[in-house]
Amino acid sequence: MTDLINFINNILWSSVLIYLLLGAGIYFTLRTRFIQIRHFNHMFSVLKNSTKSDGVGISSFQALCTSLAARVGTNNLTGVAIALTGWRPRRHLLDVGDRVYRHGDLFH
Repeated sequence: MTDLINFINNILWSSVLIYLLLGAGIYFTLRTRFIQIRHFNHMFSVLKNSTKSDGVGISSFQALCTSLAARVGTNNLTGVAIALTGWRPRRHLLDVGDRVYRHGDLFH
């Protein structure tokens, strides 16, 4: 069972994941008829003019800040926990800067 899970894990975290994410992004862009381009100005006007809530809930800018804070805060906490335990997933990705600093190149 662990061999099967490792096999699936190796496939998903390889370049297949990049192609799946790019494909999903292109699919949803086409399906929504380029909504992120068509409503670009509307996005900024909503953020700029949404500092006041309707009295019942929160404004859209407050909702954006809350969702970003939750994402960034969670990543900061997990990053510290991973660093304290010494567990380094994808260590080869994290050591790119170390290789450049110590050896002067990426490929050796």
